[in-house]
Amino acid sequence: MGGKHKRQAQDAPAGAPAAKKQAKEAKKDPNKKETRKSAAAAKRAAVEAEPLPILPFVDNAKGPELKREVQLYDQLSSEDAAERLAAADAVVSGLLMGEGASETTMQRHLERRLFRGLASGRKGARLGFSIVLTEVLGQMFGEKDKYPGLGFDKVLEILKLKTKPEGDLSGQEEKDHALGLLFGLQCFVRAKILFSGEEKRWEVVFDSLIYLCGKKPWLREEVGWVVVEALAQMSQSQAETTLQRLFEAGLAASPEGVGIWIAARRQFPDMKFPPKPWGSSGNPLEHLKSLGKALKESSSPEGEGQAKQTGNWNPQLHFVWGMIVDQYVAGARAGDEDVADEFEKFWKVAVDENLFSASASRERKFWGFLLFQKMLTDSSDYKELLVSVFSPNLVRCLINHMSQEDRFLHRAAEKSLRAVQQMAEAHPHTIPTVLPKLIGGNGFYNFDQVTKTKTIDKMLGWASGKDAEAVVDILLKPALKIEGCESDKDAETRRQCFGDYLLSMIRRVNVTDESVDATWVKTTGLPTLGKLSYSKKHLKCKPELSEASRTMFRGRLTSAFAHLISDPKGFSFPIELLQSVKTDAVEMEDEVEAAKDKALATMEKLLKKTKKASEKEKVSLEALALLYALVVFQLLNGESDAASVLDELKLCYDKLIRGKEDEEGQDVSQVLVEILLSLMSRSSLLLRKVAQHVFTAFATEITAEGLALMTDVLGAAESAKGQQALFDQNDDEEHDHDDEEGSDSDELDSDAEMISANGDDADDAAEDGEDADMAALDKALAAALDTHRLDEDAAAESESDSDMSDSEMLQLDEKLVEIFAARKKVPNKKQEAKDARATVVNLKNRILDLLEIYVRRVPEKVEAYGLILPLLRCMRETGTKQVGERAHSVLAAFKKATKGGKAEGDEEEGEEKADFDILERIELLKEIHEEAARDASHAFAKAASTASLLVASSLYRVDKRLVKKVAGVYRDTQVQWVMGEKKVAAGLFVDWVNWCQSHAGAAKE
Repeated sequence: MGGKHKRQAQDAPAGAPAAKKQAKEAKKDPNKKETRKSAAAAKRAAVEAEPLPILPFVDNAKGPELKREVQLYDQLSSEDAAERLAAADAVVSGLLMGEGASETTMQRHLERRLFRGLASGRKGARLGFSIVLTEVLGQMFGEKDKYPGLGFDKVLEILKLKTKPEGDLSGQEEKDHALGLLFGLQCFVRAKILFSGEEKRWEVVFDSLIYLCGKKPWLREEVGWVVVEALAQMSQSQAETTLQRLFEAGLAASPEGVGIWIAARRQFPDMKFPPKPWGSSGNPLEHLKSLGKALKESSSPEGEGQAKQTGNWNPQLHFVWGMIVDQYVAGARAGDEDVADEFEKFWKVAVDENLFSASASRERKFWGFLLFQKMLTDSSDYKELLVSVFSPNLVRCLINHMSQEDRFLHRAAEKSLRAVQQMAEAHPHTIPTVLPKLIGGNGFYNFDQVTKTKTIDKMLGWASGKDAEAVVDILLKPALKIEGCESDKDAETRRQCFGDYLLSMIRRVNVTDESVDATWVKTTGLPTLGKLSYSKKHLKCKPELSEASRTMFRGRLTSAFAHLISDPKGFSFPIELLQSVKTDAVEMEDEVEAAKDKALATMEKLLKKTKKASEKEKVSLEALALLYALVVFQLLNGESDAASVLDELKLCYDKLIRGKEDEEGQDVSQVLVEILLSLMSRSSLLLRKVAQHVFTAFATEITAEGLALMTDVLGAAESAKGQQALFDQNDDEEHDHDDEEGSDSDELDSDAEMISANGDDADDAAEDGEDADMAALDKALAAALDTHRLDEDAAAESESDSDMSDSEMLQLDEKLVEIFAARKKVPNKKQEAKDARATVVNLKNRILDLLEIYVRRVPEKVEAYGLILPLLRCMRETGTKQVGERAHSVLAAFKKATKGGKAEGDEEEGEEKADFDILERIELLKEIHEEAARDASHAFAKAASTASLLVASSLYRVDKRLVKKVAGVYRDTQVQWVMGEKKVAAGLFVDWVNWCQSHAGAAKE
């Protein structure tokens, strides 16, 4: 053996240079590495495609026979499973086919190939050789005794001899030999030849297994598993003898012993067990303290009957845990009423107070995380056990190791939380069971924030139906009654977290998907937010809900509405909540209360009319009812102008729905547009969506005067003056309004652009204001410090050079505090200018959204063509690129809508006839060309050309002969362009020629 080892050591360097050379070449040329991978893949494919030739082995193999034999055993050690199995089949067939190989041939293969191969260091060797040995041993010592000269004892002796470490071996080589012996003994067990009337066979093998446990403690778990496999073949008496010997060897009170006792008890319920350590019943689960100690592998001094500890750590979970869990799971699946309580006791003693105790090592905690993950992999039908799995120490350890990435078990904790998420996604009905353990008890209500994950957020998104209702209740209780709350601020933080949780759940609901069960939103989600926002009598909170918390909940409710009404199908959510919620927490004056009741009555009338209305009429009725509901909610939220908006809405209702004539002859569409503009001017995504729904429903009713109110905004200056002109307020009022709007982050529109005030006028004005403020600050500081600016009087001297007293220093400090506090209160004019610009720009963008809705709905109306010039002027005058692009997109949408000849959503209306003044339309074309001459930029020229062809097409559709007048306008513009009287982009005429060409081709067809 020693000589052979020396030869192997001498042979090793011979292959090293070649390997280094290949690695060096692969580094120079990565393609060679890929080529080798491809070759290996091709080799595996060839093995799978063409089975290896099956031929009997000969006694003295030489030449091709020897080469084939070497190749087969080489493939038997392959790490590729398919290649290994193919080689195993060929070797087994070669040894056993027909009458089988001769005794000398069989002995040669056992000695020189099979048993020696078990001690090989190649990763796949033991697996491949074990397959062959199991089959060969089964044939050798089965029913037919084919090889009298190769008796059981002799073959076992060959195994021991070939796996016995001899000579100067390294630690790894000794380990390989020990593993070889273990795998060889396992082959005898799996061959099922140890209990066929020859009890001595098992005794000999068992002695070798016990020897391995004592000699190599790190193999104890594997030895225990081999004994478990052998139990399935034993008789009851053999099992009793085996367990007695295990007890005598000190292995009964070990993890392996626990597993063996459980397996034996499951197979032989009536067998006689050793009195110690698990009693006459042989059930370790009835002795939890002893079980916990055995599973922990206590490091206390060895006592009588206690085996030597394994001495090393295995990163894999011991097989005994799976056997224990399976026993409890089987009871849960069988409907055992006591199993949940029994499992809770077991988990507390054996896991929570053992693997996750404060003094437990990191290795044991790692085992605990592995067991935790195992419990979550298939928990769909034993969720009653999950309550115990999320035990206090486990949750604490999980949170601690998740909170910091540099913790030793951070990745294990991270994987455990992923297992929780996967379980919740696959089995949402487990969420109400798991959630309380994470946000209550030893967990944290703001679990995601503490662990820096989105575990709770994801779990909430997977809850639906009855599970979602249960989840809301679970989240609500800790937010209403907060025990041990140190301050009101802590309570507000907890309740804000609840608001975020509930809003997150609602935002995951897709109202357009009919397969989604969203009833919980109406029955639980929104009513809960409604009560927390507006109700008082039906809530028992400790501490009491503050006004700040109610305001926060109202903001969350507004954000929930914004999501739910993204589609018109969600219009009923705000309405039904308004019908059911009690608003006793909101104090109102009698007049406001009366206005609210009147609005609710009108809303009910609208809903009643929807039951008998046509589909087209129903859209308008529902939109107006939704608008009523949202304005009432604004009234409840304390919006100052909500009452006046309700009065204006009543006028719209009377004129648009009831058909009642207005005594003053007021244009109702103007009133409606003014209401919508007031909603659009606020930084609220909800109000913007409501305005769009209502405008879409009543687009056909909007007059030219109503549209003019909108286009006037497009011409407003994007500055503080423009903002003041639009909102009719002074700077101080506007500043206060901005502060109120900015107080609730949920009211901010998600797609509002904050445009910086980069206009020259705005910057100059802001800088002038800054200079004045700085000058005032300098004067105040000079007076306080009794000094002066260096550039004012270089020769000035202080009248007093004496040091200040302590009292004078204190007075000076107080004075400086007052000066800087006053400075802080002075508004930042530069920021105000930027905010004003952003406000105007955002309003323009929202109005352009409405105008696009209008041109898509009614593209052939005369009023739609009245939008062309304001849109072009908006493009030309705006200082914001995005506004210009948005205006151009409205023109493009207008042109696209006119190509169909019908309004979107109105298929009854046919092509527009000559219901407009042709001369006015031609005059409009001329004005468009005048606009085109005012800006020669590419973007504006393209928009002007789009508008021009839009008008030309409308005339052509009425009467093809009008193309002469259109051509005349283009001709005049072209002449003025050539003469230098107008600066027009050439693209205007190129597009016209292309338009003419396309229509000429259509006329020929």
